[in-house]
Amino acid sequence: MQNFSTSSQLVNNHDHACVNILSQKDTNPISNNNNNNNNNHVHNKTSVDNRKFCERCKKPIIQGDKKGKSTLKALGKYYHDECFNCEDCNTPLKRKYFPFTLKNENTTILLCQYDYFKRNELLCAVCDQPLRGLYYTAFGKKYDEKHFSCVICSEPCGIKKCFIDNEKLYCKYHFLKFHSKLCNGCEYPISDQYIEFLKGDEVNCWHPECYGIHKYWHVTLSSEKLALPEIKKILSSELDNNTDDDIDSLKRDLDAKMNIFNNLLSKVWSTLYKFEEQTAACISDMFQHLASIDQIKGLESCALLVLKTECLFKALGTLDNEIPTDENEDNTTIEEYQDKNFSLRKISKNLTTKIMIYLQILRKINLDPATIKSQMPTFMSIITGLAHFLKLIMRYGLFVVLEKNKITNSNTPLMKYLKALRKYEEYSSQPFNYIKLSIKVTDNCYQCNKYIQEGCIKYHDKRWHAKCFNCFKCNNHIGLDELSDATFNQQQNTILCGNCSIEDPISTSGFQYVTRLIQLIFLLKIGLVKSKAVTEMQLKYNKNSNKSTVNEAVMMQQTYIRTLNDISKLKSKRESVSVSHKQNARLSMLLTTTDENTEEPTITLEDKLISSGNEENNTKVSFLPENVFSNGRSLTLDDISRIVAVEQARELRPNAFTHFKKLKETDEESVRVVAKESGSFYSELSNSDSLILQAIALSLLQNEKSMEKLMVPSTLIPSIPKGDKSNSSNKFWNIIKIKRNKETKKKKIKKTFGVPLDYLCESWGIQSDLGVGPSKIQIPIVVDELIFSLRQMDLSVEGIFRINGNIRKLNELTLEIDNNPGKTPDFSKETAIQLSALLKKFIRSLPEPLMSRELYDMWINAARIESETEKRKFMSLLYSILPVYNRNVLEVLLSFLFWTSSFSHIENQMGSKMDIHNLSTVIAPNILYNGSGDNNIPLKSASTNMDTKHNTYRDAFAQNEGENYFLAIEVVDYVITNNIELAMVPRFLIRLLEEVKQLNYTDYESIKRFVLEKINSGAIEFDIDQQPLRSETVKTVHSSTIIHVKE
Repeated sequence: MQNFSTSSQLVNNHDHACVNILSQKDTNPISNNNNNNNNNHVHNKTSVDNRKFCERCKKPIIQGDKKGKSTLKALGKYYHDECFNCEDCNTPLKRKYFPFTLKNENTTILLCQYDYFKRNELLCAVCDQPLRGLYYTAFGKKYDEKHFSCVICSEPCGIKKCFIDNEKLYCKYHFLKFHSKLCNGCEYPISDQYIEFLKGDEVNCWHPECYGIHKYWHVTLSSEKLALPEIKKILSSELDNNTDDDIDSLKRDLDAKMNIFNNLLSKVWSTLYKFEEQTAACISDMFQHLASIDQIKGLESCALLVLKTECLFKALGTLDNEIPTDENEDNTTIEEYQDKNFSLRKISKNLTTKIMIYLQILRKINLDPATIKSQMPTFMSIITGLAHFLKLIMRYGLFVVLEKNKITNSNTPLMKYLKALRKYEEYSSQPFNYIKLSIKVTDNCYQCNKYIQEGCIKYHDKRWHAKCFNCFKCNNHIGLDELSDATFNQQQNTILCGNCSIEDPISTSGFQYVTRLIQLIFLLKIGLVKSKAVTEMQLKYNKNSNKSTVNEAVMMQQTYIRTLNDISKLKSKRESVSVSHKQNARLSMLLTTTDENTEEPTITLEDKLISSGNEENNTKVSFLPENVFSNGRSLTLDDISRIVAVEQARELRPNAFTHFKKLKETDEESVRVVAKESGSFYSELSNSDSLILQAIALSLLQNEKSMEKLMVPSTLIPSIPKGDKSNSSNKFWNIIKIKRNKETKKKKIKKTFGVPLDYLCESWGIQSDLGVGPSKIQIPIVVDELIFSLRQMDLSVEGIFRINGNIRKLNELTLEIDNNPGKTPDFSKETAIQLSALLKKFIRSLPEPLMSRELYDMWINAARIESETEKRKFMSLLYSILPVYNRNVLEVLLSFLFWTSSFSHIENQMGSKMDIHNLSTVIAPNILYNGSGDNNIPLKSASTNMDTKHNTYRDAFAQNEGENYFLAIEVVDYVITNNIELAMVPRFLIRLLEEVKQLNYTDYESIKRFVLEKINSGAIEFDIDQQPLRSETVKTVHSSTIIHVKE
């Protein structure tokens, strides 16, 4: 028999065969007629020996021997009766045997039925008996129909409802009750897909939807917030007391709960995520069309964003179940949930203000296209603010509706909210077809003729302040609860209260209250209509465009497309999360057929696939890809800030990103970003490559004249392990293995503040996607959670990172984190001021400064270099020397600070006032210093005169050596501004790295000699961008957040 090669089909030439039993006469093939020739046969030495030999023992079958009284023949071969046994268990085969062909050998052996099925892996995993007819394959094992059932209740599992734990089968009910993993978010059992990752020393499991909701909007779901019953664990003793009817009822109840939960969870995730994708696409298009000076398309993208935002505001309106009163008209139900972290009034106003500013720039850009460069910093701040404020409102809406569910113990508020939000799907193109406003529509009160920005009352195209809504006849104020009785006389244009309207039959009712949020949308629509009219008029009378302006617009658009594709590619790698699946069962049948064309009776076994459980799982959550959150062609609101950061870096230093090839003019749909020689990020390097780079960079610095007087501490010299091929972004189970090995060697320090950074990253770390590069990087949990939480808050509050917050609360949070390093508190309950102070405290508490105490003097000396090109070279080398974990945390921190600076100024002196320089001023003493960080602790001078000593920092500053303090600020200012460029390995270092690896140098001295030879021979080409910052065009005044443009 030929062994089957796949589990889906088994075809054998022979199953079992009957044995031919020959008599002794038959065993002698020589006939009696040949007896006379015996003498001749004896004397003939060349005659052939025709005796029969046993295939098993290889001995001859002798005539007349008792042992040979019966001879067995199978597959054309002869056997002694006692030799005709199973090859595996030596059981006599008699008349029934099963031939089996060995793999990789052209040999057939005879087996009994049991061993034949065992060799073909066709034994039931429970009863260990051969499978016949229908059987199931699940979790790598096979089961007959009888034993494919739950070990507790004996209920048949079926191909779609089988679960296994500790190699035992369970029905869905008992698996979910006893053995399933619980989601770290909603704490509901996980029955199918889940995301698994390491956080500290714990393995976290999440429903993909729960993980996405927490990741994008920092909201954790629960049964209470979804108004669903909690699924509790049960004890086996409780199950024994239940009758069969009780168990059936419990199973039906659990199925119903899980179905409701899965449907509700899927609706929440899909609705919010698709809304974020589409609004992010609108904002991205607004950015692109302004850069390419395409006013009409810019207006259409902006109008589309306004229409979708209107859906969000109307969804928030579904949470108001009562009309505000005149005494406190803004105290609506939606605003009762406001807390110290969020002000819906402020954020919604900031959002609409950003859109209005965008429209102003778009109207003026055609008049003077050259102004786009001077206004680019302001414009980028607008785009970043749009994405952030819209994200905050989305998060706030979800938070409020879940609180509504919790209070009312019903998910009706959530369903209404999602239904209203899904209206955004109606708007995909031609947005002005949905804006039915005349250009003559006014945004002023019909009574007082003043601007309306608050909730108001409307009648057709007329609007009134609530305080101006008085009866024309009796002059009494008409309250909001009396709107249904009030009427309007269109001939006299007068308002009448309920009593006075009785005497005026011509007047009609129809007054409506307009919430503040919808009024803001109304103002935006007026701005869109008027901007469209003005723009069309400009284009009509300004047909002759400057050729240079058009070419520059095309180049800017191409640059933006490159950035967009670059960000998409990095995102798809960085945010890729593998989704694990429950293994599915399959139902098969062994078909038995007789082959009538052979001399021996044979049977064909065919393993026929009947059904598989894949169909249901493929359609259950079709919205989730295999690698969730890694759709390279989609953008989210978080990606907008990354796009702006890259564009701003290009604007400040245009040639810093020339490692990307120029776009092909014919390839507009799928533009690819191709690296020229580098483009690698530090996060992509393996551990050994990172250490070799440190050695190369350190060797280069030691041979620079400006660094000759500085001693290189031995602690900076890296120790390069041989044969280390592991990547910095280790695989999930490799990290677990490493951690377990380390746990056996040393005892863990259960603390976070004041603990060395490398220990924190290894013991209480997480693979974070907050970095700049395409790969996740290992940083402490507390840093990841703090920055992640801050990104979900309003950072335009004044004093962010400057004010220390509540000291008592700061100490309480510190103690709580220290007591449980693997799990952080709920930071969403704290203010942005408090969390920024906590982040500063953590960084300041590190035993070693983030930018390294040993490198302090080198950083300061690099700041003194006047040549911009030389300074950039030294800064990049110093960044390369940093320890891996220091560089990881610094990459995340610098990127976050750069983004934070975009909220320093909004409009009319609003904003945090914390631009890059101000942030550098408050951060520098925490990450770059030459001491313990305590002003009262003696320290050695950081000046070039290494013999000078001072008692304290204050003494050093007083003795005219405070220059280093300001130079440290300049260093931090530089690394924040150029955080994206610094996160990428310079091309000259990549070339040196490849040469060192080819020469197989694995020690520092060899690398140092190699680098020195390269320097002496002039073979190192420091291809640092020669163009400095555009200081001649744009000058940032650090004393304020205003950008001054030189004439």
